[in-house]
Amino acid sequence: MPMSPAALAASGITLLSLLLAGCAAPGVEMTALPARIDYICIDNRILPVARAPGAGMAAVIVDNQEVLLRGGVSAAQEKYTDGSYTLYLEGEQAMLEQNGRVIFGPCRSPAPLPTYYRSR
Repeated sequence: MPMSPAALAASGITLLSLLLAGCAAPGVEMTALPARIDYICIDNRILPVARAPGAGMAAVIVDNQEVLLRGGVSAAQEKYTDGSYTLYLEGEQAMLEQNGRVIFGPCRSPAPLPTYYRSR
């Protein structure tokens, strides 16, 4: 049975509303992490972090030694590990663990970092 013009218009408006609602949702807000940042930790220690996200690598300085870390899977925005050290980066925050024990953290960026939206 054919739809009446009023029913057809109502269904078209509903469909258009759903499509526009999908366009209005910007996605997931992410922090644009720079390639190099010196995080300031709660105990006023500095955690220097250098990242090469395209290569899935990061480096931190611990006890005046550079430690190279590989990207890993995590709920955090970024995670890097070598099996002993694990670096978590989430927005303007960072934390470094050694063998499951936090040795730097919580740490924060010394300046606000820009954000962007990533599609879902």
